Amino acid sequence: MSDVEWHSVALAPIVLVQGTETLIADRAVQRLRGLAREADPSVAVHDLSGEAARPGALAQVASPSLFGEPRLVIVPELQSAPDALVLELLDYVKAPADDVTLVLVHRGGNRGKKLLDALKKAGVPRVDASPVKRAGDKQTFVAAEFARAERRIRPEALVALVDAFGTDLAELAAISRQLIEDTTPDPGTPPAQVTLEDVHALTAGRVESTAFAVADAAIAGKEQEALQLLQQAQLAGADPVPIVAAIASKMRSLAKVSAPGSTPRSLGMPDWMLRNLSREAKSWNDRTLARAIEAIARADHEVKGAGRDPHWSVQRMVMEICRARRAR
Repeated sequence: MSDVEWHSVALAPIVLVQGTETLIADRAVQRLRGLAREADPSVAVHDLSGEAARPGALAQVASPSLFGEPRLVIVPELQSAPDALVLELLDYVKAPADDVTLVLVHRGGNRGKKLLDALKKAGVPRVDASPVKRAGDKQTFVAAEFARAERRIRPEALVALVDAFGTDLAELAAISRQLIEDTTPDPGTPPAQVTLEDVHALTAGRVESTAFAVADAAIAGKEQEALQLLQQAQLAGADPVPIVAAIASKMRSLAKVSAPGSTPRSLGMPDWMLRNLSREAKSWNDRTLARAIEAIARADHEVKGAGRDPHWSVQRMVMEICRARRAR
C-alpha cells in the first residue's frame, strides 16, 4: 500500500481513504469524482451507504454494464458498513472489475481490520486522512493551499494565520481561500506575496490572533506595546484563559529552541520557524526563561479560579515577561 496526498491521488481500481480528518477525506473523494467525470462524462456514480449497502449491492453496481460506461463506486462509511458488504469487498479485492474505480472511505476505528489488512497486502493506493495536529504540519497545509492557487505567503504571515485559525482545519482552509481571494489583484496585475498586514486585517478581533501579538511584543520586551494590545483584547471582551494559553504556547516554543541540539525534525517545525525563534532566543537565557515561564504558570493558575482579578493576573504576567526579557 502506497500513501498519496489527497491532491495527487489518481483513479485506480481501488482507492482507500483512511482517517478521521473529514476535510481531507472529502477532498480526496471530490477529486476522484472530478477525475472520473473528466475521463468520461458518462461515468455512473454509485454511493453504497445506508439502504444502498444491501447484500449483493457491490456485485450489482460493479458488474459489466450493457452500455459499457465506466463506474465510480463509493463506500463513504466503511467503518460502519454491514458485515455482508465487508465480506463482498474481501472477495472483490482479489479480482477488481474492469472499468470500475472503487473508493473506500474508512473514518477510523478498528472495525474492518481484516479488510484493511487485505487492502494493504494488495498494495492499493491510500490517502492518509489523519488529523493534522502539529503547528508545523498546519503551516505546511496552508502553504500548499497557497501554492495550488499559485500564490505566495510570507513566513510570518503563515504563522499568524495558523495561530489565529489553527484549531479547525476546515476553518483554516476556508480562511486561506478568503485571504487568497481578498488579495487577488485585477487581471493583468501580478499578485504580491500575502503579508502579515494582510493576515492582521483579516484576523482582527480574534482572541488567538490578538494573544499571539501580545506574546510577540512581550517576548521582544516591548512592554508598552504588549500592554496596549492586551488592553484592546480585554476591552473587546476577550477571556483571560485563552490569552494565557496562547502566550504560554509561544513561550514554550521559545524554550524548546533554546535547548542544545534542537533541530526542525526534533521540534516538529519548519526550518525558517526554528531560525526565527532562535534569533529571538538569543535575547534570553535559562534564568530569564525560567522567570517568564513561572510568571505564565502563576497567571494560568489564577485565571482558572485561584485569583481574584483574572485581568490583573494577565497584565502582571505580561509585565513580568517583558522585564525578564530586559533583565538578561
